[in-house]
Amino acid sequence: MSFPDSVISEAWRRSGGYCECARKEHGHSGRCYKQLAWENRGRETGRGAWEAHHIVAGGPDIASNCEILCWDCHSKTRTFG
Repeated sequence: MSFPDSVISEAWRRSGGYCECARKEHGHSGRCYKQLAWENRGRETGRGAWEAHHIVAGGPDIASNCEILCWDCHSKTRTFG
């Protein structure tokens, strides 16, 4: 499933335009905080590329289950789960 635009907008505002990833297996000692660009959502390359990601796979399409991830972190979630 995918998030409605309203949920993505809410999660984006919450993130402040920065990657929300805090997965230690991605090499973070805390949160990633890579700066993102709204217009680069879904792009694999480019400055500030990012995607909305379900925190709990198969969970509801709501803001509390949506995290904003830079493309590097988003790609790693497919590797690490």
